[in-house]
Parts: sequence; structure tokens; C-alpha cells
Amino acid sequence: MVSGRGGFVLHACRDGRRRPASGRLALVSVLVGGFLVPMTAAAPPAGAVTVTASLVRTVALSDVDPPSPDPSGITWDAANSRLLVSDSEVEEMAIFEDANVFELAIDGTLTGSGDLTPPLPGFTNEPTGLSLDPGSGHLFVSDDMKDEVTRLAPGNDGDFGTPDDVVVASVETDAFGNTDPEDVAYDTSTGDLYTADGAGREVYRIEPGFDGVFNGVPPEGDDVVTSFDTAQYGAQGSEGLGYDPVRGTLLVVDPATKMILETTTSGTLLNRIDLSVANPRHPEDVVLAPSFANPSVTNMYVVARGQDNNANPNENDGTMHELAVSLPSMGNQAPIANAGPDRTVTLPAGITLAGSVTDDGLPAGSTLTSLWAKVSGPGTATFSDATASSTTVTFSAPGTYVLRLTADDTALQHSDDVIVTVNPEGTVALDIPVVASADDAEENTSGAVNKGSSDLQLAFDATAQTVGVRFRNVAIPVGSTIVEAHVQFATKTTSSSTVNLVIEGQSATNPQLFKTNAFNISSRPRTDADVQWTPDPWTLAGEAGSAQQTANLAPVIQEIVGLPGWSGVGHMVLIVTGDGAPTQRTAWSYNGTGPEPVLHVEYLLPA
Repeated sequence: MVSGRGGFVLHACRDGRRRPASGRLALVSVLVGGFLVPMTAAAPPAGAVTVTASLVRTVALSDVDPPSPDPSGITWDAANSRLLVSDSEVEEMAIFEDANVFELAIDGTLTGSGDLTPPLPGFTNEPTGLSLDPGSGHLFVSDDMKDEVTRLAPGNDGDFGTPDDVVVASVETDAFGNTDPEDVAYDTSTGDLYTADGAGREVYRIEPGFDGVFNGVPPEGDDVVTSFDTAQYGAQGSEGLGYDPVRGTLLVVDPATKMILETTTSGTLLNRIDLSVANPRHPEDVVLAPSFANPSVTNMYVVARGQDNNANPNENDGTMHELAVSLPSMGNQAPIANAGPDRTVTLPAGITLAGSVTDDGLPAGSTLTSLWAKVSGPGTATFSDATASSTTVTFSAPGTYVLRLTADDTALQHSDDVIVTVNPEGTVALDIPVVASADDAEENTSGAVNKGSSDLQLAFDATAQTVGVRFRNVAIPVGSTIVEAHVQFATKTTSSSTVNLVIEGQSATNPQLFKTNAFNISSRPRTDADVQWTPDPWTLAGEAGSAQQTANLAPVIQEIVGLPGWSGVGHMVLIVTGDGAPTQRTAWSYNGTGPEPVLHVEYLLPA
């Protein structure tokens, strides 16, 4: 669920309802017609200044062999004392020598190179950004053509771009709205991942869900994604992204202004860093690493593409600049509480809350504390240790609970909430996605049925239409009581107009696939039960949260499983109609590139 475009925005989570409790958030863009439209640039907060960097040296990456004419990503591998640079355009050029990832000594000397392009070991022709997890030694690589971030292990040889590389995991960024993932940065403090949306001027934060793995937003995975806007600070693009582990801040590279914005991880502007002394031509990425002249000093390393090879296919002018910069002291910053992903549990079991708190160690001599408390819920929430960030909790009654974790450094506090859905004892939950093209379809007023569209327009497309969605092999024992049921859609096209929808079921225990014969959807017999649904505005493409979740369909599902022919497992068809007004909610269908509709059912077994 989007919690409002006036702050650090929650795009997707396990159940779509998690919200940050803190109020220290940054302004963002407004979504209009599916596009981010920047608000008037906000004045920088008090204390934000422009700091001019000093040029230490420039390394011509065009001169290494093989060359990097268009370096786009850079990261520091401290364990191996090497810089890693990626080139997202070199494979398009005649000078390509099967190398688009380069290993450099801190003096800029090439020590090795590799090839990430298909077929082996490759997975990307467009390695636009790089970031290293020093704990695992894994490399995160962003690809702005595939809209993907991939986690890569180097294999036994310890090098990247060689045949023994292993793709550990990948995240589809367009699923949460980032359709131009120019760069990626790994937060060594929290284990979170950040991606920069170059065209959208947005920075997205990806928190791994309870499984601890970056595997995408629901329904594919359980990652939690939030974002903030950089256009409000005058950025014309968000091409590069770095993380400062000492200050706990982000560094956002804007090529057009030749500036780096230093922000908090929640999007508050701290400083602008002016790179003009180096006159970088299209700076792309930044990383902090030891200075060549004095390894005890940390400097910035910025890679710049120079001239675009689309304008000049023979160009070869990539550079790397080492810059020194002295930033103002940040002073005491509020600690950060992370309550972890939303959870579901069935009584009488309890759950372990995967919370965490981090701080900058100020005020000097202070002790960081954490405290869990119940904000709301129908019963009692009992914590095994309310002062431990990761603790177990049990509940006295079923229902929805909001639990809050607060971090306190004795001067400043920060809180974060987690929503826990507690099912009654004996409850079983199912998630059934649409699995075939013939399982979702649209029918117009003339009776024509379309099974191949990439979207489901609920429920108007030139004329009012009837939408059918079929779910296969729904296993609910005879005599079960339906507690909760809904369909989880995902936004394809944004819309804020009012839409009144009616959802019924087909009165059949094993309904057929949708066919293209006239009126194949609307002619099907309906359940007596129906559910009215007036969805909230859909304001973010790719979002699959509470706004895209139907009202409770328990009466409809209960009627279907109560039919005489129900055997304990069968297919189900849901039919959606609207009020006929020229308004709609447009969701991804099975044939689209976004998440397909998913039926979620929770039921109690018969006594």
C-alpha cells in the first residue's frame, strides 16, 4: 500500500499494509497518470550545504587493455583491495574484447577483467551499476534493460565474469515501479539494498522479508520496498548510488548537474557535493575507497562515461576520478528502528519478530535501547523480552495487531510498526495464482471475449465489461468455514477515480476455462452471494498492496464450497462487473509482465 506521497513511501510488503511510524520523512513526487511528476523543489533542510570536492587525480579507463569506454558502475572490494568497474555499453562497440567488468588496483592499474554477457557466464549486456556485500563477497549488478538487480557469487576463482560465477538471486525492479535501475548500493549496516531510478529520479530501498533473501515483492517474494524522490532537491537524474558506511548515508550521482546529493537513507538531503573541479563528462557512479596516496584516508572514486557511443560508435573516453571532500559533521542522528516484515500466525503459535535497531553512537556515552509495545489489536500481545529488538510474541485472541518497535539513544527516538495477522486456531491459508491465459478474460457488451490481453480492466474498456478470473485446484475440505478470502491484483495503470465493482462467483464446483464464444463469461450462472468493492486509488504501477486487494469474498467462496458437488478440491471462477461509468482499475493479467491475480483464502477445518 502507498501510505501517502508526502513521505517515505511504502510500495509493497508481505500483506501490503505495513507503514513506517516515524514522522521524519522526505517529500516525494506525485503520481499522475502513472508517471512521477516532481513537486516544486523543496528548500534543503537547515544545515544542508554545497561542498566543493577537490580533484586528486584522473585515470583514463579508455587506456586500460581491454578498454572501458563507458564505465557505468564502480564498487570497492576491501577483502581483495580492488576496485570493480562495469561498462554497460562496451559490448555494442567494435573495441569490445569480451570484457565488461574490470578489476583495478587502487592506482588504476588493470589487474583482471571478465565478461557478464550471455551465454556464459553471462546474465546481462547492461551491467549499469555495481555494489559489493563485503560479508558474503557477493556482487549486486543492476541492469536497466531487464529492469533487474542480480546477486552474483564469484565462484572458486574469486573473480567476476568468469565461467564459475553463480547467480544467487535476482529482483525484478519494475514490479515496484523502478523501470530504469541505473545503479545499486548495499547498506552494510542494515543489510538492505538501494536502487536508483535514473529517469524517475527516485531511490528505492529493498528490505529482505522474513526469509532474509532478496527475492522480489509479493507474490513472487516477501521483500519490502520503500522509496523517496530526488527531484525535490533539483536532481535531473539519479544515475549513480553509493553508501557511506561511516556516516550511514547515501550518495546519489546526478550527471546533469555534476553533483552528488548526500541524503539520509530515508531521503532527507544533508549536503550537495560539487564535482565540477574534475569536469566529469556524464558521471555515472561513486564509491568510497582508500586514497591512492594515503590509504588511511578515504576518498570518493567517480566513474564517468564521457561521450555516448550512440552519437559516436568509435568513442573511447571513459575516466575515473579520485576526489577528496570534507563534509560537515552530522552531529547526533536519530537511531533507526526496523520492525521487520509483516507476519501471519495461527493460534496458539507465537512468532519471532525480526526487528533491529541501529545508531551512530551519539550522544557520547549513551546507551541505545529498544522497546516493543502493542499499538492496537483485539487481545493481549505478550513479548518474551520487550526490550530485545528480536523477540518472540504470543497472542491471546485472533485478529489484526499493530506492534511498534522504538529505538532510543537517550536524546532521539525512532519507531517502526509491524502488522501481525493472527488467525484462529485451526485456520489454514491458501494462495492460488492464475496459471494460464485461459484462466482470466474480459468480455465487452457485444459479448466478445478476450483471453490474451496483458491487463484486466475492472470493469470498463470503451464499454462496460465483465471480467472473469479462474483459479485451479482450490483445496478446501467439505464443511470448512471460510474466515477470509480476497483476490490480490497488481496495478498496471494508475487511476484515482471512483470505481464501484461487484464480485460474484460462478455457481459451479469445477467451471470450465474461458472460451472465445460470445458471452462466455456473463452467461455463466452466478452465486447468490456477491461482494461490493470500491477500491482505493491505484497510484503506483506494479503495486500489489491493500489498495489492490478486494473486499472480503468469504460469503462468495463459502457458497461455492457449500455446493452439493464440492468434493474438497475444485476450480473456482470469480466474475467482476462495474457500475458502467467510464472509469476503471487496470490490473495485470496472466499475459502481462506484472504479478498475476492471486486468490487468498483462510479457512477453519470442520470440527
